[in-house]
Amino acid sequence: KMSKIKRLVSKNKRRHIEDGYDLDLTYICPNILAMGFPAEKVEGFYRNNIDDVVRFLENKHGSNYKVYNLCSERTYDTKKFHGRVAAYPFDDHNPPRFELIKPFCEDLDQWLGMHKDNIAAIHCKAGKGRTGVMICCYLLHRRRFAKPSDALHFYGLARTNNMKGVTIPSQQRYVGYYWQLLQSSLTYKPKTLLLHSIQFETLPLQHNASLFFVVNQLKVKLYTSNPDLVIRGDDFLIFDMPQPLPLCGDIKIEVFNKPVMRKDKVFHFWFNTFFVQHGAGSNLSETTPSTEKDMIVLPFNKKELDRANKDEANKLFSANFRVILIFSQMDALPTASKSPLLQAISGQKSSALQPSDPYDQYSVGTPVNSSICSDTENEDGSLSDTDDEDDWDGIVDENVIRS
Repeated sequence: KMSKIKRLVSKNKRRHIEDGYDLDLTYICPNILAMGFPAEKVEGFYRNNIDDVVRFLENKHGSNYKVYNLCSERTYDTKKFHGRVAAYPFDDHNPPRFELIKPFCEDLDQWLGMHKDNIAAIHCKAGKGRTGVMICCYLLHRRRFAKPSDALHFYGLARTNNMKGVTIPSQQRYVGYYWQLLQSSLTYKPKTLLLHSIQFETLPLQHNASLFFVVNQLKVKLYTSNPDLVIRGDDFLIFDMPQPLPLCGDIKIEVFNKPVMRKDKVFHFWFNTFFVQHGAGSNLSETTPSTEKDMIVLPFNKKELDRANKDEANKLFSANFRVILIFSQMDALPTASKSPLLQAISGQKSSALQPSDPYDQYSVGTPVNSSICSDTENEDGSLSDTDDEDDWDGIVDENVIRS
């Protein structure tokens, strides 16, 4: 009966059912496994029990295992794993800070290279979304796949029964960013851009009466727009900033509707200003940043917006819904009135760019500590890394990692 409850909780993830074990755990490669959180007390009855996980790892791998905890919201007694635990924390349903990705990959690479029998057990809460982001980055770090799409596809096949591995657009986007860093041998340097305007092309079909947005730099709330100061047309909305807003590093934009006495989130998305500066597109993008009248125009299609991408039936958003961000360089602040800006926005409506492979339009960087670039993380307490994200929404090659 308890196994049935655990299987209900793990949903479509592949489980390890062998030698008396029934764990939410999957070998992505012979020396890398993804697993659900090793829980204690009551939670251990319906998730992986930490004592069962310890027993499994020690029986199967002796002292040749190391655990990687990606949860920012929880931890456990690392002594149970003999102290072989590394923490690279980030929040549910969010991408990691970029400064986490490369150290994680280097740590993992060093551990696996120390002995041919070493393995890594990587987990978040459900052991799927956040875990998949970091595993896919490592597969690219080791050059085992030529494109982010291949790594994401492989992970989805290995970890789940329904191919829904890393499903959140912003998380997928950041896997692509890291690939571009590797592919183009980029060196990240903090880059501040000035945000001038945000435009919606077509309106949300519901919850559009009193829209506003919040700009977050990790945990720092930088700006909240006024719902009353919006340029509204039949098929567009334009939010102009009262003054250009400096942005640097990891940025989260949340869009809300504000009915009486409450607010409802409509969608959100992450990007990094370094990627915008280097002409990198967003996840699964059919468009890339372009420059027009000294402005940088960054579009996001519906499928690139977290939560909005789940509206496959087009009940909440039209199929061609887009969000467009307008930036300028810090050293190229326009002195003209807003009319050139509006011309840049309207001109973008007929200038969609289409690269041959949308995943090949990424780059990556690392935020820095400054008054503009905070090193803290953004929380979204309403979301969970459990398989509820899908409600919003075989055999693997043993030579993928080992050469």
